Amino acid sequence: MRIHFEIREKLPEIIEEILNCERWTTLVKEDISGRKLVVIRDPNYNSEATVEIYAREITIKTAWSNYTYRLFVLGDNVWCEYNGAYRGLLEQNLLPTITPREGLLESEVLDSSLYGSEKRKLREYAEDNLKLKKFRRENFNEDRTSVAHFDHPKRVYDEFIKEDYVVPSSDE
Repeated sequence: MRIHFEIREKLPEIIEEILNCERWTTLVKEDISGRKLVVIRDPNYNSEATVEIYAREITIKTAWSNYTYRLFVLGDNVWCEYNGAYRGLLEQNLLPTITPREGLLESEVLDSSLYGSEKRKLREYAEDNLKLKKFRRENFNEDRTSVAHFDHPKRVYDEFIKEDYVVPSSDE
């Protein structure tokens, strides 16, 4: 799945977090003419991610799953392009803070295994992905054949799909 969405953080904040975060160890491998190559490692697990830092772009590639997060400046805003499995979207341990500016479910999925290059909203993709998972489990016993119980991302679906509640107005 490939998706773009605008984020709240600015690139300097993200770079600072990558280089000085307590959740991981940071190793600067290269710092040459506008490109910094960094490896961040989770001290609790045998996992790492490779980060390329440029003046207007950061690319984070996870080691185990090869998911890619490209954070880039477009105009005055910072955007995230994620390329990887749906279950990995914003679910990695080795990620700086990435907060979608608007409802993530309204973002367009640009490419996916479900729809190919036909553009659909993440909401529709999430709902259809969950239906497909349930169908596979019910009809093909996939619970016992390598489909993990955690394959549906809680952060994306459960947190952002809550729309049937009323947000109290703030009285000043």
